[in-house]
Amino acid sequence: MASSFNIFGLGKPKSYLGVDIGTLSIKVVELSNENGRPKLENYGILSDYGLAAADFLQNGQVQQTQKVFGGQAAAMLKKLFMKTGIAVPETNMSVPIFSSFLTVMELPAMPEAELSSAIQFEAKKYVPVPLDSVVVDWSLVGANAENKVQVLLIAIPKELINEYSTIAREANLKLLNIELETVSAARSLIGNDPTPSVLIDMGHRDTTISIVDRAFLRISHSIETSGEDLTRALSQNLNVSWRRAEELKRQNGIKAIDSNDQMIKVLTPMIDIIADAASNVIDLYTSRSKKKVEKLIVYGGAAKMPGFAEYISNRLKIDFTVGNPFGRINYPEKLKSAIKEIGHEFSVAIGLALKALQ
Repeated sequence: MASSFNIFGLGKPKSYLGVDIGTLSIKVVELSNENGRPKLENYGILSDYGLAAADFLQNGQVQQTQKVFGGQAAAMLKKLFMKTGIAVPETNMSVPIFSSFLTVMELPAMPEAELSSAIQFEAKKYVPVPLDSVVVDWSLVGANAENKVQVLLIAIPKELINEYSTIAREANLKLLNIELETVSAARSLIGNDPTPSVLIDMGHRDTTISIVDRAFLRISHSIETSGEDLTRALSQNLNVSWRRAEELKRQNGIKAIDSNDQMIKVLTPMIDIIADAASNVIDLYTSRSKKKVEKLIVYGGAAKMPGFAEYISNRLKIDFTVGNPFGRINYPEKLKSAIKEIGHEFSVAIGLALKALQ
């Protein structure tokens, strides 16, 4: 299924793409700068749930391919560009957090000229794989009470970067940057809001729980409980097809119809695992920073699952909001209903496009 929106036609200002290649869908967003505010030029989404349904029917569970989007990412991008009319070459892409490594290091205060060397030296103590197999990136995120420098350290496997570079080249794109999808999502959902927040993204393959404080990512942790697990459990317990189970999850979720609702009984134990993991991440951050996490933001596919955000909010006792990546984007009023329906899917893609506009 492909959805596309060619909004403004010809004569556009310089614009950039954000390309988010997920497990079962590809999202692209084209943004330009209009008087200092991001302006939506074009966007589109292409989904192929057949990738999961076919494997489920054959093997009883979704097999996690080692290739991005089943090895068809470049071809599917070309198809999506053809349907949307997008012809902008400059793009940023994201890689999933479960394939990479992220942590916050603390170093003694030192001159900026010495910091890079110190980080490279200390990184080997934190990164659990040989440094020559990854690309290491870092950014300063502040200082603690002891006046130590806090550094966000990210390591992405070179093999993964090479794969995304190949996808961009085959799709005739000029790749500007590759970053973790969690960093991109935080950029679009948080902006400059300094409030300590927990972000939850229940994806098809895993669930990512992140803490953002003063607009900087501080912790990002993935667990294996995922949207696919919920769909599989529904399929098996309700004796329905994978596709029907996916539809039920999206339509009904855990919004109780009655106290004996079978879907509630099937899904709640797995969602409890996510809530418990989020509670542990929050407790860890609070113990380190002595700060209270004040906001819960649910984004991605889970944002539209009935009852999910409310249930997690009640478990964590934190007020929630559904992530709105279009909140700071200028777009035509006529797209309001469409964006309300599917806008939550574009958190990562918008964050990537925003990076190019910075």
